[in-house]
Amino acid sequence: MSDNFLTTLMEFALQKTGAERALAVDTGMNVLGAINLDDEAMQARDFNAMDCVRRALNNGEPLITNNAVIDPNQAPITNTQFRNLRLVIVIPVAGFGAVYLDQTISKGVISKETVNRLMTLAADTAGNEAVSMDDLAGYYQTLA
Repeated sequence: MSDNFLTTLMEFALQKTGAERALAVDTGMNVLGAINLDDEAMQARDFNAMDCVRRALNNGEPLITNNAVIDPNQAPITNTQFRNLRLVIVIPVAGFGAVYLDQTISKGVISKETVNRLMTLAADTAGNEAVSMDDLAGYYQTLA
């Protein structure tokens, strides 16, 4: 299992997106690393990171959503205060896990271009235990 790879990718993605919080999760749904998320935040009623990660892993596609409406069928009964509304991004890495990022919606959005570049970066470097932040940064620049 590539714990180091996923946590390094998580740190790099957080840096590139400016997101506030992040998780690295393996395919068994085990949290390998977290930034700015403690147990209390992860147990909060409106924190649905694992549902988002599961969905991205099942689809094999990046997920861009919010913490209020994951399933459009539940939209009429969803109740999240605006100050708690968060933009959610999940970058799945086939065979390894996923990187979850979020930030308050008032901070703005993360561009689809950035998400696509991170997805390509993750796919092309997947499982490289020796990958460094500098390696990821150099490769990320070539994707422009």
